[in-house]
Amino acid sequence: MASKPTKIMFAISDTGGGHRSAAASIIAALDKEPSIQSTIVDFLRTTNFPGLRKAPEIYDYCSKNHVWLNNLFFKKTNSINRIKALTSIVYFQSRYSIKQTIANSKPDAVVAVHPLVIGLLHQTRKASRGTWPIIAVVTDLVTIHASWATPGADVYLVPTQDAFQSLIQYGIPYSQIIYTGFPVHPKFRDFPISKQQACGELGIKSDAYTVLLTGGGVGAGNMRDWVHTLKAQCPDKQILVITGNNKELYNELKKSNSHFDGLHVYGFVDNMEKLMAASDVIVSKAGPGTLMEGVTMKKTLIVTEAVGIQETGNIDFITKNQLGYHCPTPKEACKRINQIANSASYGNLTYKDVSAINGSQNIADIILDTMNAAIAANPSMQSHEKQIFIGA
Repeated sequence: MASKPTKIMFAISDTGGGHRSAAASIIAALDKEPSIQSTIVDFLRTTNFPGLRKAPEIYDYCSKNHVWLNNLFFKKTNSINRIKALTSIVYFQSRYSIKQTIANSKPDAVVAVHPLVIGLLHQTRKASRGTWPIIAVVTDLVTIHASWATPGADVYLVPTQDAFQSLIQYGIPYSQIIYTGFPVHPKFRDFPISKQQACGELGIKSDAYTVLLTGGGVGAGNMRDWVHTLKAQCPDKQILVITGNNKELYNELKKSNSHFDGLHVYGFVDNMEKLMAASDVIVSKAGPGTLMEGVTMKKTLIVTEAVGIQETGNIDFITKNQLGYHCPTPKEACKRINQIANSASYGNLTYKDVSAINGSQNIADIILDTMNAAIAANPSMQSHEKQIFIGA
């Protein structure tokens, strides 16, 4: 009889595109193991808890319109004790929904790629007498919210040494933290085609200096002003704009596209590696995913702003490691872009810590090792006959 596949559940929340993107990147690294069966679950939605079940929509709205609300939530909950208390409240109200989600997945391991799911997973495992390991994958680079240090995970995988030190300060034992680098999708490493080829496949000019402007998955930041200023002060540059899920901005820019020959507008994309390959410089908010993808592709970065407190440290990370520049206004960015385009001394910048851009494979290897150790310690896990006590 053929052995059953090993199941890994990735518990995320679609608050922005970064958590799902990180999970997909790790899954891509796991694909070389044919026996692995991975699923991604928006775990906060499955709680059916008021607020949490609408977390993606609330996050999108606040990121585009009221960042101060995100920052207020960050400040008011940035305490281990407060997170524990909130987790207990949510678990008590949502335990049946949560346990049903676990029962449906029958995981051999659960990977937490969102800070608010760690404690919920821990309480569920304890109540159901589960033996599956919980692997927490931290996706913030520097400014680490206390929820990432929620006790209960078996191992905490961090993208930077700054994140490592933060978890220690929050009280996570040194022995449970592993520095892996950020989970960038393998497709960004050694992307096989040149700028000319990428431009040809995209149907855009290959001989123009090209600027890629993105506001992340939600199209956050005042991108209208950025586009208008780039058009006015960098008129000889080709501009690629990614609006993400911001459909209003996409439609508006598409209408104005005919008035500027070098403007190309894209919505939510799944070929970011090709768009980056076609670009000379990347202008982005301080979202960790886009920044580390740009670093992996050895592109010069211009960081515009932090959309939320959790992104603030990313700006210092980029500038401190000489990976790019912080330009908080469109005029400053245009001045810098023109300098870079006109001076070979600026060039593309490269991160010296190569391990940091191989995070997906490092994380995949640790997940497999952790899961195999758990299975070895509990051979019955391989049968997938684990009981979930819904009434616990």
